[in-house]
Formats: sequence, C-alpha cells, structure tokens
Amino acid sequence: MLKNVKSMSARRHQFRMQGIVLIFLLGMLGLVACTGLSKVIPAPIVFEEQSKEILKIAPLGTAKAQAVEKLNAAGISGEFASSPSIYYCDLWERENGNRWHLNVALLFNEAGELYKTRPAQADVSWKSELNSANGSDVGQ
Repeated sequence: MLKNVKSMSARRHQFRMQGIVLIFLLGMLGLVACTGLSKVIPAPIVFEEQSKEILKIAPLGTAKAQAVEKLNAAGISGEFASSPSIYYCDLWERENGNRWHLNVALLFNEAGELYKTRPAQADVSWKSELNSANGSDVGQ
C-alpha cells in the first residue's frame, strides 16, 4: 500500500512537472507568434536610396494625406512628430517579410504638399578628446 502511495505521488509530481513545461512552451510559442520571427533591422540601403524608393511611392508634390495613404499601402509606417509638416518614416514591412527601420523624414509645405526629404536622424560621428582639442576630425 505504501508503494502505491509513493508511486501515485511520484506520478502526480511527474504530471505537474510536465504541465509546467507544457505551459511554459505554450507561452513561448505565443510570444513567438505575437512578435513574429522577423526582427526589425536597419535598412540595408543608405538614406539617398531610401529616399528615392519612398519618392517612387509618393512623389514630390503629393498631398500629405495621399502620401501617407500610399506609404501605408506599400508597407511603410511612420508618424508626424511635434510638427504636422514633418512625417517620419519609421518602418518598412517588405513583401519578402523583411522589416527595415528607415531614416527618412518627409517635409510638407504650407499647402500640404511633399516638397523634400531629409534624414530623420542626424549622422553622429565620434571625435577623440585629443582630436577635438586640436580641432581636427577623426579620419582626416
């Protein structure tokens, strides 16, 4: 009788552990399903090429609402920041499943038409203290 009680207790413990593992695995599967397997990477093309590709979708002179609509239809999302005249293109979900982080800001004039692109983020370069003190840039 004591063997049966120990055996049943061991089986319950085994089933509990299997249940815990199963719950953990299902949770991980849910996490992967929600976030997707593709991660966001920096766009493999430079600003100038990003800008050209965006202008193919929404050419200069396109009205603001129409430009955003065309970009969204092409998988490009973004947002207006503090100014309604600057739209920051943030993410491009490509047809092949790749997700690119973009570095393009669209500038709209007073009439609400796209008139220019510029980098959304400044190009930052580092200077050493010695080079800064001498007034020279790194790499020159």
